[in-house]
Amino acid sequence: MKDKKIIAYKNERVKKFAYNLRKLIIDVVMGEWSRLGVVQRGNPTSVYLKIEDERSDLLRMLRASIYECPCCHQAERDMYFNGPMQEWFCTQCVQKYRDYYQKQKAIHGDLKVDDDDFYVTFL
Repeated sequence: MKDKKIIAYKNERVKKFAYNLRKLIIDVVMGEWSRLGVVQRGNPTSVYLKIEDERSDLLRMLRASIYECPCCHQAERDMYFNGPMQEWFCTQCVQKYRDYYQKQKAIHGDLKVDDDDFYVTFL
């Protein structure tokens, strides 16, 4: 996939359908995550750790998907694909990261800003 891509819906009906589908998928994934948590209790350590790995994989996949912004956890926003990070962020969080980076660069000049590599991926 390209380094940067924005998914923005112009038609309100399509937008509502897409956002509802995102919420449905999130609910299903979180339901499975909770079900695995119940199954996990009272098991021996090896089984417990295997189930914990499955639960972690579910959350990691959800956070990296277009269904939910990994920062604000919103599902009802236009999404921006950050190629270097291989994750989707909502356009509002992307703008906040850009603004913060520009503000820090204005204050500190050419000095390296904390997590400079992270913020540069949003430019």
